[in-house]
Amino acid sequence: MKVFKKIKVDFDYAQLRTDVVNVYNTIKQSAVGTEFESMSNRNLCLTVSEQNSDKWYDGIAGKSYANNTESRYDLKTQFDENTNEFIDEKLFIHPITQIKNTYLEKFITSLEGCCRWRISVLPPRTTLSIHKDGSPMMVTLNSAGAVLDWRIHFPITTNNRCFLVNWPETFNTPAEEGEQVPLEIAHFKAGNSYLLNTSKTHCATNYSNKERIHLIASMSTESARAFE
Repeated sequence: MKVFKKIKVDFDYAQLRTDVVNVYNTIKQSAVGTEFESMSNRNLCLTVSEQNSDKWYDGIAGKSYANNTESRYDLKTQFDENTNEFIDEKLFIHPITQIKNTYLEKFITSLEGCCRWRISVLPPRTTLSIHKDGSPMMVTLNSAGAVLDWRIHFPITTNNRCFLVNWPETFNTPAEEGEQVPLEIAHFKAGNSYLLNTSKTHCATNYSNKERIHLIASMSTESARAFE
């Protein structure tokens, strides 16, 4: 499958957007003055590892790496195959209580093979670090590749200055004198649905003066094939 793939999923975009924005604003307001305030402006987990939980931060800060004392700072440091991921995404299947009885809850529980649903916010004029997710680059504690390879994206609030960028597998730190790097770039439009292979080298960027909001879930390669 391609790194980026537009897929067909039927949903009520207007209602989904209303619910996503509402829960995002509600949780963000409740987090003011707490240790989770800055986190609430970037990521919210909508499905967590425990039933009947309101802990939207469960699973957000779960990416703890065994090599966090790494002294190297070249680009390949974060792609080290000895990097251990301490989270099993397949456990994050229980909707938080904040979305109970909403269209959002009905929608995310209706899609098979998806887990660790979250609201991902990219602030204005922000670019995420170049990175990889998923196996085999991230070896889990149980050696089962529990960090999944694919993300399904539902853009909620975005514009044509927001992009997903796929980097060539051979990319490292560019030569000092400069070099040309071929990139694959995609814009995910609001109201549509897409798949992204996050086991490939990638990043996201927002060149606009407005925040970008995506509804995202993780899925295995097997689940992603159902959309082929």
